[in-house]
Amino acid sequence: MLLDSLALPASNFVVHDTSYTTKLFKRDGKLTSVESIRNASSYVWLALCIVWSLLSFSTKRTVQKQSAQSRIWYVALLILGCFFIFYKGTINNWLDTRLVPLTPPAAWAGFVIVCFGIAFSIWARLVLGPNWSGVVTIKEGHTLIRRGPYRIVQHPIYTGILLGMFGSAVQYGLLRSFLGVVLIAVGFSLKSRTEELFMVQQFGEQYLRYREQVRALVPFVF
Repeated sequence: MLLDSLALPASNFVVHDTSYTTKLFKRDGKLTSVESIRNASSYVWLALCIVWSLLSFSTKRTVQKQSAQSRIWYVALLILGCFFIFYKGTINNWLDTRLVPLTPPAAWAGFVIVCFGIAFSIWARLVLGPNWSGVVTIKEGHTLIRRGPYRIVQHPIYTGILLGMFGSAVQYGLLRSFLGVVLIAVGFSLKSRTEELFMVQQFGEQYLRYREQVRALVPFVF
């Protein structure tokens, strides 16, 4: 009887510990899966950087370039936006409010959006060809591109990157991640306005007609 009474608590403890371990394993397995999908998205972003680096060697000579002072605001917004999206630590309770559940389906949805956005951006970069520059410029023999993704929006590279950033924000799922997308959108909007001034200066009525026909960043909207 004494052995039986001692065995009962031991048996209960083993069952309870096994259940807890199983739940913990499932929870960690889900988090590991989400992190793996995020890592896959990182390789997609890396592919964008590689394409940009390779194509940067075949651009036209710069004739006119915006000043460094005029770049400060939009560059600061882009850096802050990326920090809000990709930073894995905590900032504060309000900014770290979760809007999208931390689940594999949500992470996969974000991954698909990232892939689509990056593919759209690379397509635009290939079509733009040697007219491209990392800052707002006028190139020697600059041409106004209106084919491919430029029939959809005026600045498809920015549109694609914004879409990719939104996909990454879905994967992280925090309020600050989506706020980061908004900051990047504002930054691209500021940069695109400077670009449009350069294009009007270079192409005049030809660009003004194009701007009336095609939206800047979001098709049929903005």
